[in-house]
Amino acid sequence: MLKQLHDAGLMTHMPFLTPDENGQPVLLFCQADESRVWKAHYRLPDGKIARLVTGLAADVSECSPTAWRDAGGWHMTFIAGGAKENPLFHLYRMDGPALDAMGKRVIVHPTRAGFVYGDRTVEADLANLIHVHQPSGDFDIELPGAFIYRVAYRADHPDTLLISGQWQTEDEVFTLEYDLATDQQNVIECDGRPAYKCTILDDQMLYAQRIGEHFESRQIATAASTTRRMTRPAVRRRTGEVEPIVTQPTGNCGCRGRSSPNGVAVTRASCVECVEKHLGAAYVLLAETLDGYAHRLRAIGHLHEAEDESQEWPELHAAIREARKAYQTDGTMPDWESLAGAMARTAAAR
Repeated sequence: MLKQLHDAGLMTHMPFLTPDENGQPVLLFCQADESRVWKAHYRLPDGKIARLVTGLAADVSECSPTAWRDAGGWHMTFIAGGAKENPLFHLYRMDGPALDAMGKRVIVHPTRAGFVYGDRTVEADLANLIHVHQPSGDFDIELPGAFIYRVAYRADHPDTLLISGQWQTEDEVFTLEYDLATDQQNVIECDGRPAYKCTILDDQMLYAQRIGEHFESRQIATAASTTRRMTRPAVRRRTGEVEPIVTQPTGNCGCRGRSSPNGVAVTRASCVECVEKHLGAAYVLLAETLDGYAHRLRAIGHLHEAEDESQEWPELHAAIREARKAYQTDGTMPDWESLAGAMARTAAAR
């Protein structure tokens, strides 16, 4: 199945296996060329590979596709965003009789991770919280101390979530298999290493294998061997019982109780004071990395937080995002003076 993808020599990511009307596996995935902009694709059982037509601009990244089929046809969701003019990420849904004849995309929710399956919608905060919305009742899943990068599900067992991320204090990634019905939890390993953004269908497992020095330099690989280790890092919570640990307001910073102003679609309330706090923490941590301290992951986490906390202000948000991406991909240090100028202009315009 994967030989065609590997022969193309391009980066591939975010695999999702789902059965077609005959029970044969269809692979949805993302692919990037030298532009490093990810776009959603699919591979049919007959070997045909095609781009999913979303109608989004060329500079918009598309990721985390999932899909299921019923008597009404195909239903799929994906995450997209990151354009220069409007970098916000949203969960989108498309429906249609076939993957090459999908209807118009519809925004479901502003978020960086999540999916829709049937009458269940799942969306996640970057830091440690997953929100499950379904007719039987909403609830949250807390993963204390984790950055959550993807939430998908098993197409053959839709009550089983596959949660991929990275612990805030470690360099290793993880995938947690979480059964919503039984609360059973397993950490998955593929070929002796932690699985990352994997997909499972019956006895087949694919995952995003790192192939280069950059974190997202990956190709989809078939797991030759898999192991599961029972664990219980996730805690089910009542909706709103807890907030993302690293984003809880701790003082009079102005963000407690704020809502999205002026109709701006944001995934969390924006706060200049919190942006300044996270940029300051990133500055200190990155300065100490030059002295040999292993602070890279925590610094990236603070840049992510500043990025999320600045969504109300597009100029500042884009500047922080570009700084975070440049450091995360090739180690380029942020231009602190430029960021300080963007902060000053934002504060003056409030």
